[in-house]
Formats: sequence, C-alpha cells, structure tokens
Amino acid sequence: MRVLLVEDDPPLATAIRDGFVAAGLAVDAVTLGATAREFLRMHPYDCVVLDLGLPDEDGLEILQHLRGRGYTIPVLVLTARGDVRDRVAGLLAGADDYLPKPFAFPELLARVRTLVRRTDSFAPAVLKVGDLVIDPARASVERDGMPIPLTVKEFAILVCLASHAGQLVSRSMLLDECWDASYEGLSNLVDVHLSRLRRKLDGAGGQPLMHTIRGAGIVFGDRPR
Repeated sequence: MRVLLVEDDPPLATAIRDGFVAAGLAVDAVTLGATAREFLRMHPYDCVVLDLGLPDEDGLEILQHLRGRGYTIPVLVLTARGDVRDRVAGLLAGADDYLPKPFAFPELLARVRTLVRRTDSFAPAVLKVGDLVIDPARASVERDGMPIPLTVKEFAILVCLASHAGQLVSRSMLLDECWDASYEGLSNLVDVHLSRLRRKLDGAGGQPLMHTIRGAGIVFGDRPR
C-alpha cells in the first residue's frame, strides 16, 4: 500500500510517516500543495492523507482539483479544523473521511486501511495461493499451517505478488506498490528482498511459488507454462 502524506508540520509528518512505514506502508511525505499535485501526477497511490492548512494553498483546493479531474483515490482529511461546519465542507468537497487533530495514530492507521479496503472491493480479506495463506489484517503468513515470519518489507512484497497471482509482476510494479519516491533504484535492494522472501517460502516446504521470468519480472503461484 502506498500513501501520499500532505502535512506541513515536520515533527508530525515524521511521526506519521514513521508509524506508517513501521506498519508496512510505503509513504511519500510532502509539505506543499504544489508538490502534492506533482506527486499525484507521477505516482500511483492507494490513499492520500491531507492536511488543509498548507503554506501555499488550502488543502480543500487540492481535494476539489482531484475530484474535478475524476480522481477517485480515497482522501482522508487530517486537520485542526474540527468543528461541524469544517467537517461538512471537507466531505462536500470530496473527502472520504475526516479526522480532526489531535488524534490517536492507531485510529488514523485503521481509517486509512479501511478506506483502501472499501475502494478495492474485490480484494479478499485473506489471500490464498496454493497452500499459502496470507492475512493482511493480521500481517500473518502460513504455509501448510506453519507460520512464516517475514519482515515488514517482505510482507508488503508478498501481498503485492499474491494479489497478482498468475500474472507477471515487474520490478517497476513492486517499486510503485512497496517503496516510496525516496528509493533511487541504485542498488539491488529489490532483488535482495525477493531472494530472502523466496528462501523463506521455499524453506517452508511445498512447490516453489516465485517464478522468475528473465528480464520481465516474477509470476507468483503455479509455474507458468
């Protein structure tokens, strides 16, 4: 899951970003409306967390810009404007959810995950590929009933692969869904994570699930014919 965080308070933005990353989300954090518009043009996001009081423009203008151009990406407004009139204005402008400051981070994380789950109405609550069972809500993985411990990044990659089981998943798709814009692609970091994930899955027994198509990407699940 990749989130765009638009928040101009540096300590708060850092705290939210660190919390999201610890929960397995890829996060791009920006402080200006203009930068947010640019990032939204350049990258695919599953959700936007949007402050309203930005230095260069009101966050409602960004929200109206998105909806006016047909963007359906879920947006959670996170702002100090907490009275009823402000909430109604935000929702009428196209917000999917509205959380006033101060807030509890677990609630923010739960709301973001709920918005994404509602948007992707065809995504199953539990992913099953052969004898592998993945529960995104609990961040748990089992193969043939045996738990497989994964790092946060390995789990994010596995969810991406399992969500596209039987399809070719390219390196760029993994980068878009599992890393933020700060990743420069100057190392073999993606390959390192894939190699570790493959060893853990294969070590749990059963047929290999990750099949590399040289120069193209990975097909997850049954071996491609």
